[in-house]
Amino acid sequence: LANVRTGGDQPSPTALRHALRDVIRTCIYGVDKNPLAVSLCKVALWLEAHNPGEPLNFLDHHIKCGDAIVGLARQEELFKGIADEAFKAQPGDDKPVASQLMLGANEEVMLKMDNLIARLAEFDRLPEHTPEEIVAKAAAYRELQQCQALHDLKLLADLQVMQFFVPKTAQNKGAYVTDKEYFGYLQGGQKISFDQEVAIVDQAAKHRFFHWFLEFPGVFAGKVGSEDSGTSGFDVILGNPPYLGGQKLTGAYGHDYLECLKYLYAPIGAVDLVTYFFRRIFNLINIDGFISLLSTNTIAQGRSREDGLDVIVKKGGTINHAIRSMKWPGRAGVEVVIVTITRQIWQRKRMLAGKEVKTITPYLDDSDTQGNPYPLKENEGKSFQGSIVLGKGFILEPNEAEALIKKYPKNKDVIFPYLNGDDLNNNPDQSASRRVINFFNWPEEKCKKEYPDCYNILLRLVKPERQRWKIDSYGKEIVGQYALRKPMPEKWWQYAEKRPKLYSVISGMERVLISCRVSKYVNHTFAFVGDVFDVTINIVSRSTYIFYAFLQSSFHSEWAWKYASTLESRIRYVNVDCIDTFPFAVHLTPSTEEQLEQIGEAYHEHRKQLMLAMQLGLTKTYNLFHARQLRPMQPGEEQLDDKAFQKHMGKDAAALRKHLARTPGTITFNEAVAGIQKLRSLHTEMDNAVLEAYGWTDLDLRHDFYEVDYLPENDRVRFTIHPAPRREVLKRLLELNHAIHTQEVADGLWEKKGKAVKAEKKQGRQMGLEF
Repeated sequence: LANVRTGGDQPSPTALRHALRDVIRTCIYGVDKNPLAVSLCKVALWLEAHNPGEPLNFLDHHIKCGDAIVGLARQEELFKGIADEAFKAQPGDDKPVASQLMLGANEEVMLKMDNLIARLAEFDRLPEHTPEEIVAKAAAYRELQQCQALHDLKLLADLQVMQFFVPKTAQNKGAYVTDKEYFGYLQGGQKISFDQEVAIVDQAAKHRFFHWFLEFPGVFAGKVGSEDSGTSGFDVILGNPPYLGGQKLTGAYGHDYLECLKYLYAPIGAVDLVTYFFRRIFNLINIDGFISLLSTNTIAQGRSREDGLDVIVKKGGTINHAIRSMKWPGRAGVEVVIVTITRQIWQRKRMLAGKEVKTITPYLDDSDTQGNPYPLKENEGKSFQGSIVLGKGFILEPNEAEALIKKYPKNKDVIFPYLNGDDLNNNPDQSASRRVINFFNWPEEKCKKEYPDCYNILLRLVKPERQRWKIDSYGKEIVGQYALRKPMPEKWWQYAEKRPKLYSVISGMERVLISCRVSKYVNHTFAFVGDVFDVTINIVSRSTYIFYAFLQSSFHSEWAWKYASTLESRIRYVNVDCIDTFPFAVHLTPSTEEQLEQIGEAYHEHRKQLMLAMQLGLTKTYNLFHARQLRPMQPGEEQLDDKAFQKHMGKDAAALRKHLARTPGTITFNEAVAGIQKLRSLHTEMDNAVLEAYGWTDLDLRHDFYEVDYLPENDRVRFTIHPAPRREVLKRLLELNHAIHTQEVADGLWEKKGKAVKAEKKQGRQMGLEF
């Protein structure tokens, strides 16, 4: 702007300051729910825009306080009316009253909007070069805020949103508005009563409803149209929206808040808070506009991706720039992503992690094949989440369990090994380190009479805890992050989620495949049936090394990392995303089955013996597996001190040498390295066998150490397949998933019951359940 005004490439500092002041006064807008953040923003802009001898800019009309995602975005949303969902009974509501409330122009609004925009334009023309002019502008703004047109429109917008937040009780009946009443107010034929107006203003102030088209009418002035068309809206929106896991929203903001969001952004579930911000912000830009947001990697994962970036792309958004994983630029030790999206028909460069690509998908990769994988009938009912015990009193140390059994041998019937994810990943033998009391679904009287010692432990330690549980809007108990089936407080001697189907399915099996739900690596292990598996464990009812080879392969690991969500830098390996959708190769020949069985067994048994020989758990073993610098010691290197050894061999090798030196009965350092190298060789052999099973022998996997872009910058080197065949493998797996699903649909497998099961799974996942 300074260049244009001065006609030169090097404008004077004075011209630059004047230009900056005008840009801030004219072009910059901001919204935050925290009043202190709003004040700090104004101070920052004043410091940037200050010109000696001139007063500070008037910014109240551009920098505002409000909840950016709770309210209406555009003018046409006024015509939606009152949502039936607003009257859904929430905890504490009177359900009969709520049920009764389910029963349930344009020219008037346009005239008021035209009046408001005209007054705003008049306000914008007011000068602000002297203190007196600033005072006059502030007074004019207060008058604008109190004008009848804005007052009426804001009441209508607040009225639409507030219905979600008014408790549905008889005492508040006068605050409710039906759809018919609302349109009477909208058309100007009816007037909102004083009592209703007081209730509306109170709820709007309490929750900071923010209606963008009313707060910034000059930005959204224009022809009323669909949310995907028109020139109104912002040119660019930049931000770092807040993050909060979907299951934590009700705890932080309440059920009303979540129900309101699910209506405003429908179709959407209980996803991470950042997803709602992405949806709202995209709706606020004009047809040529851009958004560029810094977010957690959640936005490209699971339901957050499906309800966020997937929807945005379907509505005409193009991701033209992204960084999939980078360290937060501040002090917090988190990994974040940057996503830039435009509404334009984009024909210029697309940049992904600094490299030019042809496309960027909602997964923030450059995959050629679009779409999401389907759950497959062939995998249905074969993968499970472990039991949710919930109650420290159920858990016993081994010596406690032994004492109870020694005192009364019959207690052995209800005391079982209790295997959790920590045991699986950190114990060299992957055995359970604790025991658990398990009363199955037995009645209380049986437990009390036949196992009094175990019953009394639960009576003392579990029952008081269970009585404090709360009920959510789905009629389920909320405990931490879990939504659980009733009636848990009443049946306090039983697990919160017993998983009867899991234990019924595997009861006749000798062994099953298990994995850790949240882990640094994707690894599977065979476990003998008989333990109680904790919620941190996934169980697959497969018992052959053929399936082990598939699930332990790089193919499945890459599939899981793409379609799973993450917790910090670890994968959140959930059945519905990672296993139910995975397309196993079909129609295997006997020779292929034999080959997979042999390599799967060789890999599993070598790894098992190596972990025992090193006395290292699964995670630390795979730290060595992926350590590029790891190699055998050369003569003389054993004399190096720890610091010099780490410089030569890397931190993982240094940690291995220390561990072996202080752990009796372990193998030598060079024997351990040889074991890791053999494990890599077996992994390569297993991947090639899986490749052959799929019939994709035209691909050269080229196993070596590569940087994997979806991992943290300081820990992304892995021994894996080359990035080029990796992309091709993921493409072919998705195509195979779609082909199998299409055939299943053609065979009628998804009709009636199948569709109901799918819907049940989808609904259950929204509630935090696993099937």
